[in-house]
Amino acid sequence: MREELDTSDMEYADFAVRHQPILMAVARNICGGNATACDDLVQDVLLRALLKWDSLRGWGEPERRAWLVRVLHNRFLDQCRRTRTEATTAINLGNVHKLFEEPQAPDLELWECITEAELQKAVATLPFNLRRTFELHSEGLRHAEIGRLLGSPVGTVGTWLYHARLKLRDQLRDMAEARRKLGSG
Repeated sequence: MREELDTSDMEYADFAVRHQPILMAVARNICGGNATACDDLVQDVLLRALLKWDSLRGWGEPERRAWLVRVLHNRFLDQCRRTRTEATTAINLGNVHKLFEEPQAPDLELWECITEAELQKAVATLPFNLRRTFELHSEGLRHAEIGRLLGSPVGTVGTWLYHARLKLRDQLRDMAEARRKLGSG
């Protein structure tokens, strides 16, 4: 039994080593060169192959390779769907407060005094880097993805996002407070 287990382990190790370069090439092609995403995707596929190794062991080499590539594509599509689902939250009156969640953020009812058009107008007045960073972040992209798109370090992206939020908060707070005073007065 032990010898059979060792043989199976060695067969899987050989299989994984042989197919990892193919999977990396396909992953680089579909992930757009994001090295971390490629590594994660390939590791996920190889783990799935390991878990299914008892079945895959009896398959021919072309069928195994086809299965690996199909799983890689399916996992990539799953990640895209998940990212898209997380990013579908558009800036609107119902969720604008989430973009400003910090201890010093004004009460939610203050933001109810701002229209979506005013929010978009305020975003449009930001300097390019701040505006683009804020827009990409509100679409659900992470700091690393934004940095890659803008060609900037992750720390810089965080700083730009922080400054964008400060500028928007200052600009929108004044508008909202003025409108709330007019409504209550």
